[in-house]
Amino acid sequence: MSPANIWVSAIAGLLFVVLFLVAFVRRRERERTESLRRLAETTGLAFQPTPDVSVVRALGDVQLFDRGHSKRVRNLMTGRLDGQEVAVFDYRYTTGSGKNQHTHSQTVVLLPRAKMSLPDLQLAPENALLRIAEVFGYQDIDLESSPEFSRRYVVRGADVAAIRAALYPGAASHFAQHEGWTVELKSGSVAIYRANRRAKAEDMRMFIEDALAAARSL
Repeated sequence: MSPANIWVSAIAGLLFVVLFLVAFVRRRERERTESLRRLAETTGLAFQPTPDVSVVRALGDVQLFDRGHSKRVRNLMTGRLDGQEVAVFDYRYTTGSGKNQHTHSQTVVLLPRAKMSLPDLQLAPENALLRIAEVFGYQDIDLESSPEFSRRYVVRGADVAAIRAALYPGAASHFAQHEGWTVELKSGSVAIYRANRRAKAEDMRMFIEDALAAARSL
């Protein structure tokens, strides 16, 4: 086989692999959408497969929606669960560009205007980068009365005294025992998710229940 034919065969093979992967991903996404549609039906929630980002921002414009570009919402479920208005959806956005581009994808439970008395705050899992950033002045509100919580989570917000009062003791105790959650409160709306993690369709009901339990601890 000539070098030219070898290149043609290699390119054709690569193209086949790319097309196969695209088709596979699209099929998996269709299966996920149908599974979540059935879940919405069984729990009495409305379902929108491809809503605009403005739809969820209108429910609760939390800090998450201010990040990045190329924002996208999929598989939106809305309604009432346990007496609480909820919106559950897959949310994706991109930070950076070119070789430094990174896409963030997570499943979010949003409680619109659920906690009007709570201060605006952001709570996220502690990690090595954040610990380094703290040395250079990155805000982290510690709770001296709950060192285990403070070891596991970074907390940010303007009203430090109100945030400490809101988190201790109930939320601090709950999140110290349940790692990995990110919580954002803004103007009374609450968003709860695990950053860069989409809940599996088969685990979605449990994911929602866990998120609601976390919200109730606030």
